[in-house]
Amino acid sequence: MASPIAPDYGQQFLFPPALEDWVADDHPARFLREFVDQLDLAPLGFAMPVAVEGRPPYHPSLLLKIWLYGYYHRIRSTRKLEVACREQLSLLWLTGLIQPDHNSLWRFWRDHKKALRALFKQTVQVAVRTGAIGLALQALDGTKIQAAASSSQGWSKEYMEKVLAQLDVALDDLELKVVAENADVASPGYRLPAGLAERQALREQIKTGLAQLAADGRKSYHPVEPEARRMKIGDTNRYAYNAQAVADAQAGVIVACDATQQENDHGQLAPMIQQARENLGVAAAGTVTLADAGYGAGADLQAAANQDLRVLVPPAEGTPAKDNPYATQHFHYDPQAHTVTCPQGQSLDHEGHTVKEGVRVERFRCHVRDCPVRAHCTRDPKGRQIEVRPHTVVVQAMRQQLQDPTMRAQWRQRSTIIEPRFGQLKQHDGFRRWTVWGLDGVKTQWSLLCATLNLRVLYACWRTGRRPEGTNPTMPPRCLANGPKFALRGIARAERWWEKVSGLAAVRTCALRICLPVAFAQVR
Repeated sequence: MASPIAPDYGQQFLFPPALEDWVADDHPARFLREFVDQLDLAPLGFAMPVAVEGRPPYHPSLLLKIWLYGYYHRIRSTRKLEVACREQLSLLWLTGLIQPDHNSLWRFWRDHKKALRALFKQTVQVAVRTGAIGLALQALDGTKIQAAASSSQGWSKEYMEKVLAQLDVALDDLELKVVAENADVASPGYRLPAGLAERQALREQIKTGLAQLAADGRKSYHPVEPEARRMKIGDTNRYAYNAQAVADAQAGVIVACDATQQENDHGQLAPMIQQARENLGVAAAGTVTLADAGYGAGADLQAAANQDLRVLVPPAEGTPAKDNPYATQHFHYDPQAHTVTCPQGQSLDHEGHTVKEGVRVERFRCHVRDCPVRAHCTRDPKGRQIEVRPHTVVVQAMRQQLQDPTMRAQWRQRSTIIEPRFGQLKQHDGFRRWTVWGLDGVKTQWSLLCATLNLRVLYACWRTGRRPEGTNPTMPPRCLANGPKFALRGIARAERWWEKVSGLAAVRTCALRICLPVAFAQVR
């Protein structure tokens, strides 16, 4: 009769355990180790610490491996990473049984934000070398993520003005009281009354916040995280940041990423595509970028056209044109003849031009009094007026291009390319709120999150045996049969044990080794 399986805590090893046997051959920890070991950390900005006194510092590659492991496995807290370094077997293997404390991990993050952001570009370049990027189609989108600061602690402009007025009155009363109480004192003391210093500091903070609101044209301010902005997140309004990303269509690799304070996506189209080109190289010159109407402002489409960027973006039209057959988008402007034609085929007369927000705007007006649809077209007694801006021609061309069924079908792929990346971060990884403060920290964390998504794609390639160009062909193949491999390891371990107990280490022969291949060529 078989006995139940139970642990035997008194069991001992016949041979000393080898660290290399602690994780499987295809474990993500092995991939992360190979990825970091092939990086040239100094040019990226990871400084090698030097300690003249005290304990030697941790190597940057060690701390970088821990951070990448943490984000790969959804551990983003320094204290939880410290615990994982003591308890998780795969992380114990990755660190070589070294256990940095949370302060060391945080100081590494604090001192290497720029280098951590540069790490994202390395993942993109490795993905290019592995063939995981198609360079044909990519999609751009943004997502709002709540700031670390509490939204309930924010201040509105009206509240700040009210509190400032109350503080001015209270401080004036306190100053008069101080003068009255010390009228007979020849030399007044330097200690302020209780509460006066705090109120003065609060008044200066409110004045600073009001100055920022006046400069930005906004109506809300957070005293703890001034860089955060009020944004709509789902059905709520929270202090947040706008995270931007560009994903390639082939495997979903993120090829460009950024985080901004902007509540909308205006002005992000051309900069994000240019960042993707910089990360991918000249091969991305012909890539088509898809985006939603939030990026379809006329100025953005014009900027993309000026830089020869291939985009498919619906123009931001406002109310759908089908609801109004006489909407502005149904009037056609001919740049050659410098004329505007209405949906009824009538030509509008040129009335001159004006300047709005530094842009020259041409004005055209309809003077057809007996037009049968005049009442449906306009209520202006002078006739319908159309304004033509410098980007009108580009907007018309984009609108015409999207009327082609083939182009429309290609644009509909946008949501299937980029939105699953955001869903993976928010739903699978549970990342719905920044864990760092300030725009600089948010940019760093977003870059590391996007790099983690790329590393998961690269891990799938690495696990299936795909290698980038430039891999050393003389290295032994990784996918060896388990039988011979473990047999060789057992022989090598037995030889080391015998040499230790017999004192023959001086005459030991060449040890048998199983070499892990270099998964990625060094990216410099």
